[in-house]
Amino acid sequence: MLYNLLMYIQNPQFPQAQLVISTRTLDFGILTKDEPSEGHGIASLIIANEGEKTLVGRIALQVGWVSVSPPDFRIDPGESSEHVFRIRNNAESSWTSHKLGSNFVALINSNGGSETIGGFYYSDPSRDHPKKNPVKLWTFLTIPAAFLIIAVLIYFLSNTAEASKLHTKQTSIVQIHTQAAQTYMAGIAAVATEPPVSSTMDKTSAGELPFIEQTAPSSLQQPTFTPWPAANFPNVEELIRSYYSALQNKDYEKAWWMLSEKMQIACCYQGGTLPFDFFTAYWKTVDYVEVVYAYLQAYDVNPAEVNVNLKYHHADGTSEEAYNTFYIIADSIRNTLLIDEIR
Repeated sequence: MLYNLLMYIQNPQFPQAQLVISTRTLDFGILTKDEPSEGHGIASLIIANEGEKTLVGRIALQVGWVSVSPPDFRIDPGESSEHVFRIRNNAESSWTSHKLGSNFVALINSNGGSETIGGFYYSDPSRDHPKKNPVKLWTFLTIPAAFLIIAVLIYFLSNTAEASKLHTKQTSIVQIHTQAAQTYMAGIAAVATEPPVSSTMDKTSAGELPFIEQTAPSSLQQPTFTPWPAANFPNVEELIRSYYSALQNKDYEKAWWMLSEKMQIACCYQGGTLPFDFFTAYWKTVDYVEVVYAYLQAYDVNPAEVNVNLKYHHADGTSEEAYNTFYIIADSIRNTLLIDEIR
């Protein structure tokens, strides 16, 4: 392990995987509301590995109207794999005759880099309109009856409006007389009971406002992204080991909250699936992860960069080795470190 680390430091051109995709925009073509998934709405993506190490990663969907098969990939150097995206069935009301889609359909994460892809499709206007039915005889018979009903309603509403206007006018006259009388009586009472000038006004004129509590603005503690002192936070390398230890012990909730919100979104936000459920389902396929080494590059930066060598041992008996770079941030409110990004 020490030999590999020294070789990596001395030789910056250490064998790495390199992610390459065939397109950043998926064209699903012209669709119809009647057959959104019968031979329509299919687009393929080719993922290639142009590096010198095995490329391992997964496709994380960011919208709910597409599916992908297969979502995971493992590609040897110089090889590629095809991944098929399909549009799911949509409600009929969501189909319109213009271009639809998203610039952020999926996020591709791997040990050889990350990519984002978008996608669009067009609905078929010729299939969006229902077939016209022949006009039947009873339709003509209902037209005179409809006019008669409308005429009766207009007459009734007109009489109701006139009666309401008359009632409003009479009510307004009564209210004017009542308000005049109340104003006259209030003026007499004010003259008879007028109090002397209160000392409160003196305080007000001097700049002191009565009944107003003077408070200083509170200072809310906010997360910091400035370089953090190492002595005030957990050991970075132990943080990574405890993360995989929690996963091995099936303490998925603890491991989940060791990730930053950015990392949670990048890895696990799937259309129609709760992020934590997606996270748990994936790690149930991994028996344990062996942390060969975790080497912190510098203490005086935030995020801090950590080079990590991992060995994945899957539940199906297979295993693989990965070289990743972890980016760790400091959360001063919780007084802890969080995994912000893995490349």
